[in-house]
Amino acid sequence: MSTLTDWQGSTPFTPLVQKNLFPLIAFLLLVFGFVASSAYSVIPTRKSLVDEIKSAIIASLLLGFGSIFLSMAVGVYV
Repeated sequence: MSTLTDWQGSTPFTPLVQKNLFPLIAFLLLVFGFVASSAYSVIPTRKSLVDEIKSAIIASLLLGFGSIFLSMAVGVYV
């Protein structure tokens, strides 16, 4: 088989998330990320370090993916 026949016989890529859902997903992820980061900031310092790290990881993941979806919602694809 040649590359051209492979190219013509293949199916087009379909993303898992539709483009029209990017703004909604970005909004939700950023809101939950800000809530998680505010929860991190109000944790008493006497609590365990594991709880602080869990809150920080959750907040950073939500804010990170939220910023990626926000950039894709405005047309900057990374």
